Formats: sequence, C-alpha cells, structure tokens
Amino acid sequence: MYFEQECRKFLRPRRLEYQIFDLGPERLPLTNGTLFKHEISIINRQGHQLKCSFFEINPISDCCIIYCHGFNGCRVEGVKYAHVAAQYNLNFCTFDFQGCGHSQGDLITFGYLEQNDITCIILDIKKRFQQNQFILWGRSLGATTIQLKKQPYVSGYVLDSCFTDLNKACVRMMQKSTSLPKLIIKSVLYLLKGKIESQGNFKFDDIKIQRADSSVPTLYICSDQDTLIKSKNTIGLYQQHNGLRDLIKIQGEHNDSRSLELINQICCWCKERFQINRQYSCHETSPLEIRKKYQHLAGRNSLIRTPSDIINKYDLNRQNLNHCQTQSTSVLKYNNQHIIQPKKLYFQESPQKIIGSQAKILKQQMSQEIGHNNKFIRKPIFD
Repeated sequence: MYFEQECRKFLRPRRLEYQIFDLGPERLPLTNGTLFKHEISIINRQGHQLKCSFFEINPISDCCIIYCHGFNGCRVEGVKYAHVAAQYNLNFCTFDFQGCGHSQGDLITFGYLEQNDITCIILDIKKRFQQNQFILWGRSLGATTIQLKKQPYVSGYVLDSCFTDLNKACVRMMQKSTSLPKLIIKSVLYLLKGKIESQGNFKFDDIKIQRADSSVPTLYICSDQDTLIKSKNTIGLYQQHNGLRDLIKIQGEHNDSRSLELINQICCWCKERFQINRQYSCHETSPLEIRKKYQHLAGRNSLIRTPSDIINKYDLNRQNLNHCQTQSTSVLKYNNQHIIQPKKLYFQESPQKIIGSQAKILKQQMSQEIGHNNKFIRKPIFD
C-alpha cells in the first residue's frame, strides 16, 4: 500500500483548482495598446484536450512567449506575466500540461509526453494567430521538458530552475516530504522505480539532460537558496553552453514567487532575441550559420564574452583590415555581457591575375570604389 501511494504522488499529483476568473479579464487596456485574452483547447498526440490561454496585444505582434509551468503547477502561474510581456509588445501563451489544471489526462511523465504537448501548442498557435517567432519559458519541470526536444520556430529558451537528472530530483522531492535518511530514500526509490516506469510507460533515463542545446540562445535562472533543485544543475548547463547565453542568479526557495524586476529582465531579453532574429532572418537560414559568420569577430566559439574580451578582439580585427568599412555597428549590453551586432561589414581580398583587357577594367572599377592606391577588391560578407 505504501508503494502504491508513493507512485501515485509522482504520477498523479494533486491538481491545482482554479476558476476562469483567475485567468484574468477578457480585455485589458494598457499604455501601449489593448491586451485581449483567448481561451482555446488544443488536442495533443494522446487525444487529450489541453486548456490554453493566449494573450494577444493590439497593435498586432507576431512574437510570442510560451510559458511552461512546473510540477504540481498550472497555467495560472504564467497569467500574471502576460501584461508585463504585453508592455514589450509581445504576445503571451500559458497552458496546462496533460494531467494538470483543467487539461485532460491522468498521468504526469516528467516531460516524456509533455514535450509533445509543447509541439502541439506551437503549431496550433502559429496557425491560429499567425505567430512567426516563439520563445519557450519554463520553470522547474517545464524548463526540463523544453530541453528534451528541439521545437520548431523557437528563437530562444528561458530556463528557470531546471533539473538535469530525474533520479536525483525524485530523491530530493522525497527528502522534502519525509524525514527519512537519504540512504533509505534511495532504496525506496529503487523499489518504486520499476513500478513508476511501467505505469507511466517511460524510463527514468529518458528524462536526463546530457548537454545544453547550444544552437538556441538561452537565459538561465537559478537560486543558491533553492533546496529542491540545486543551482549547480543550472550553472553546469550554462558552462556547457557554447552559444548565446546569459545567467541570472536570484534569491529565494524553489516555489517562491518571482519578482517584477526579474520578469521585466526576462521580457527585455526576449524582446532583444526577437529583434536580432528578425533582423537577420532574411539573410540567414539557421542560428548555426549566423554563429559561423560572426565567429571572425571574436575568434571564438561563443558570440558573447566579457566587455574587455570581445571588444578588444573586435578592435584588433578592425586594425588588421586596412580597408574595412563598417556601417551602423552597435553593441547590445545585457547583464554585463555584450553582443556585437554589425549591420554590414566588408573585407578585402587580393585580386586574381587577369590577362588582357579585363585587368584594365578591373583597375577602373577599383579606382572608382576604393581609391587609386588600394589593390584590393571589396566583397560583402553578407548579401
């Protein structure tokens, strides 16, 4: 009987009860427009209805943040963030995972099936509301679920207190609910593990983050006071991440409310990601290609470095290129880190040997574009 009850706690936690009133008004006037709420139902791959709230800002925007709640949570978690996102002209979506809140389903699988719920939400929102860019914002279970599968049309991740190993997370969950020694808890979990996997139809090893997804810009959030999900999980992912990354350390326990200052920081970061992605989406086919073309600026794998590191390297590169012409170069600053963002950069190459009349034509073109004394051809890196 004890083992049955413990399995039930993991796979079928108590649903949070809430009313439609808790999801906010249908229409909310703001200084930059009006926020409209749409209540929709989306069918997932298991045939369950997922209850979803989509907050649309008018004037219309095609950028959307999707909030993924934590274990024992529901979509009410994210409702209070919608009006903050709207102030940055961003749409906001929050929903109940299967088995949570008002959504259908009997079991929670710690992200194994929930990762497909996110895919269904993205595709439906894109089609129904003509959204082109998404940022996934997850907390605890939602943050881990985001990383289990690469989702389409995603410009960035916001990962708040994510765990990387389900086995260790379950041990800490049992420690907080009981006073048993850790050794006994591990023994009990070992006996429960097979029963949980057979009932939930998934493996514990399926819920394990081996390495951070470096192809997607990511904002990591953690707290040293968090006793359930240790900050070293998030810091480890941050250190492994070789792409665009940021880290914010906060105060408080795992289930404490997030401050308005932090929510504004997150929305500001999302706004920058959307703007940068839109600026280069017409020229680049993937974030990986963008990274490759910008690597020559820093000479490293990562685009983001400390101010003295990347700016000094960038200045050195400009000195080495005698005839470099840069138009409207800017440096975006966030949390004492910089992103160099050139709109158009040129470099020079030695011309190939051309025989006969073609050499004269080439010299004339060179003299008209870059002067009589220069022996280089200017070719744009970006089309």
